Amino acid sequence: MSNEHESARVGPIRLEQGIGKSHFWTFMYASFICIALLAGMNFLQSYVLTEHLNVPPERQGAITGDLAFWTEIVAILLIVPFGILSDRIGRRPVMVVGSLFIAGGYALFPFATSVAELIAYRIVFAIGAAALSALIAVVGNDYTREVSRGRLFGFMGFMNGLGVIFMSVVIARIPIVLTNAGVDPVHAGIAMFMTASGLCVLSTMIFARGLKGGTPADQAERLPMKTLLTSGLRAAANPRVALAYGAAFAGRSDNAIKGLFVSLWAVQIAPVVDISNAEALAGAGRLMGIMGAIILVWTPLFGFLLDKLNRVAGMALAMGLAGVGYTSMWLVDNPLDSAAIPLFIMLAIGQGSAIIASVTLVGQEAPPKERGTVVATSGMFGAVGILFAAAVGGRLFDAFGPAMPFVMVGLIQILLCVCAILILILQRRD
Repeated sequence: MSNEHESARVGPIRLEQGIGKSHFWTFMYASFICIALLAGMNFLQSYVLTEHLNVPPERQGAITGDLAFWTEIVAILLIVPFGILSDRIGRRPVMVVGSLFIAGGYALFPFATSVAELIAYRIVFAIGAAALSALIAVVGNDYTREVSRGRLFGFMGFMNGLGVIFMSVVIARIPIVLTNAGVDPVHAGIAMFMTASGLCVLSTMIFARGLKGGTPADQAERLPMKTLLTSGLRAAANPRVALAYGAAFAGRSDNAIKGLFVSLWAVQIAPVVDISNAEALAGAGRLMGIMGAIILVWTPLFGFLLDKLNRVAGMALAMGLAGVGYTSMWLVDNPLDSAAIPLFIMLAIGQGSAIIASVTLVGQEAPPKERGTVVATSGMFGAVGILFAAAVGGRLFDAFGPAMPFVMVGLIQILLCVCAILILILQRRD
């Protein structure tokens, strides 16, 4: 059995010693379903605001922002503790508990009778989201050898994309299917959220059975809690880890910028180009679909490329691509113009590259005994990046125009590209 595990591989991906193919495929399922459920709440919740609570359109933006704010605050507070816990008791129980919290959040959400209740239920969801956000990258880094780390995360990105598509074209369509069959909108919404909750419960059983138990360190080798509490900060003394933290900040913030401001930009340009808001939103949806398809195809290819490069060189390339893609938005007057599509494709390539480069670099550098804590600290910087993007990006959008939040993130990525190049130069001198 041991020899089989030592030589186990799935296609081009070489698995770490002791990791079987069943563990790998459970992780791929987790990559599919966890991202689907984490991303799904952001676009399913608008149905509850409209159909269940009858919130007027002019208040929905502020409430949506509040819900996102509290989700990221919970993430900032809990991602690192969940990472520490995973280094002490193992990855599997944290994944199971996180899935149960998400199941509870989905089950409670459609029964909210006020915005305050909605925020409370979103916090329940956010606790689970913090656990899964911390652990997905940790488990992926546990399961692969260094030689194929990029490939594994490339395929993980592909599964992430499939999960988001599944949520948007299957789960999100439940209300329209049911209402067309005569079900009232509120009960149709309840059915949608309870289906998502049921998927979470099913996933807990799959995780409990299919993920590898324990941690990469034996029981006797596990570090004490007081050591793990400072692991994330101590690891930042390594410039490569600090670079990965910065890339996580930029990678999550660029994802947030895209999600927050593409549709808003489209709506604002609608009267200028003489189209309706509905047409503008449909156009933004098509644009997001194009970018999603590009990420789906690009991330496995970039994963292969990363495994051929020094990880820091891969980071420099990723940040360079992302910086060019995001700063190019300065050249866009109308995001719905077909002439802008190549620039948005470049933006999508940069976004996908940045996220994969960050998790592969931090996975390479994090000591196995502290990997959960260090990778989770990277996730915490990502959560801070989302808050930064929402707060600062929104003000730049209003003050200087729709392209400025994208340019802001692009400049940060160019700075990180320069930092990566400097680290490469210093490494060669050493």
